[in-house]
Amino acid sequence: MDYSSMRLTAAASSIVVLLTMGSTVSVSAAETEIFGIKLGAPLTLPICQLSIPAPAARSSNRGIGSRAFNKLTAPPPEPLKATPPSTGLCVAPGTTNMAVGNTEFGPGEYGYLVFATAEFPAWVAPIGMSIGAGAGDAFSLDGAGGLVLLDNGRVIALRFNTSGFEAEPRVMELLKRKFGSPGSQKAVTWNNDLGGSRESISAQWRAPDFFADYSSVVQAQAMRAQGLSGGIGFLNIGNDLGKQVLQPASKEAEF
Repeated sequence: MDYSSMRLTAAASSIVVLLTMGSTVSVSAAETEIFGIKLGAPLTLPICQLSIPAPAARSSNRGIGSRAFNKLTAPPPEPLKATPPSTGLCVAPGTTNMAVGNTEFGPGEYGYLVFATAEFPAWVAPIGMSIGAGAGDAFSLDGAGGLVLLDNGRVIALRFNTSGFEAEPRVMELLKRKFGSPGSQKAVTWNNDLGGSRESISAQWRAPDFFADYSSVVQAQAMRAQGLSGGIGFLNIGNDLGKQVLQPASKEAEF
């Protein structure tokens, strides 16, 4: 697979996979790094290595018509697999168009963040649970941790799935340590099919050319399937351009 057209810049150095734990409340995109990724700057992560999984062994019939039968019953080929780095993060560039918010990103305009296996944050949920790959992306996303969105090669937003209620205390702790208290926060009540209820958190941070939005549970169906102990949330962090992409401003009807 040729990624020469991708606008993702590879760097030889590894990055530190920890949220910066500074207590500065005054935040701007120009000084904000998440997992070593700086908002508004070119993405400088190594490109993930892609490997081809070994094909599964299968039995084949012999005789008249067997070739056509075997072809029809053969499992689809295994996709390329993004191999996690030994440390830090790598990026697996998206290979097709994918809609995020009200914007469609093409190849080279987004990528999947893949954590080193031993450094995968416990609060990050598997990407396929709600973000998913762009239809037709030709690789497996085992181990992927989030999306990075680009504009002219510069990072405008990061998007992570979170593991619902279970992750809520840890994510709020990290966000408050890094960005201070949220500018707004509210509780959202969820009810399951058995008459039980539980509250999740919706919190927002705002500063010049910076935003962070966290919802600890956003998918009712997933929560019902897992009981009130589950659910899936999201964390979006970016600059003003990224906010426009992920949360387009609504306008009154014009006459």
